[in-house]
Amino acid sequence: MKLQGMLCRSAVALGVSAAAAHAEIPAPLDRLAISFGDFYPTVETRVSANGPGVVGSEVDFQHDLGLSEHRSLPAFRVDALLFDSQGLSFGGYTYSKQASARLDRDLVFDDDVFRVNAFVDAKLTLRAYHAEWRWWLTPDDNDVVGVGLGGAWYDLRGTIDGGLSINGGSVHGRGSAEGDAIAPLVSFGWRHSFNDAWRAYADLSGVRKPFGTLQGHLVNGTLGIEYMPWKNAGFALEYSANDLDLKATKESWEGRARIHFYGPAALVRVRL
Repeated sequence: MKLQGMLCRSAVALGVSAAAAHAEIPAPLDRLAISFGDFYPTVETRVSANGPGVVGSEVDFQHDLGLSEHRSLPAFRVDALLFDSQGLSFGGYTYSKQASARLDRDLVFDDDVFRVNAFVDAKLTLRAYHAEWRWWLTPDDNDVVGVGLGGAWYDLRGTIDGGLSINGGSVHGRGSAEGDAIAPLVSFGWRHSFNDAWRAYADLSGVRKPFGTLQGHLVNGTLGIEYMPWKNAGFALEYSANDLDLKATKESWEGRARIHFYGPAALVRVRL
């Protein structure tokens, strides 16, 4: 939350200082735009851990642990145009899940009865934020296309705890992995203005880090439409798809998280 607050305050300061410029800006862009709301995706989560005495079986949060695929995530984004064709963009989200499953029953095999007690607990927390500098080109009065370069920071914390007991004999294993990293970010964007109230937009971005204690990739695609019934405030509806695959290593442990989430988002948008 501290990082989100810092990013928002920085963007507001940049936007206010840039507002002194009186040059005409492209119709699809704003001097400063702040968006916040809820992203309601379908989430597919799989985690695994390898370490001494623990085989890295993959745990599916939905099928293995019976957790709902749907999840509401708070979302925010800040866009500041500084030089009429260049600007900064900030954004991010936090994703957290905890799930568990239990089995306690008698199993009969070849006329023998086996008392089986088993459990598995899995926890995963991911925080991801990005900051990028964007260059916008104006092929016509109502369209802009842009490219962005920047960085993404992500932090992964995950644990898997499991145990099995058969007729009094038991085995237990616990794996954990955590790490954070900064990786280069590349993005592409398009904005179109139909009139003073309606706009459409699309964004595509990708992050890849192939080295270090936290490795992986994150790809995001978003398509949205914006309605501004008032001069400085309005709404946006968008559909976003994300594919994330991260691997964290710590001493002799290796943890992996695969998260795919896709779905609609509803945002309130304030602009200057």
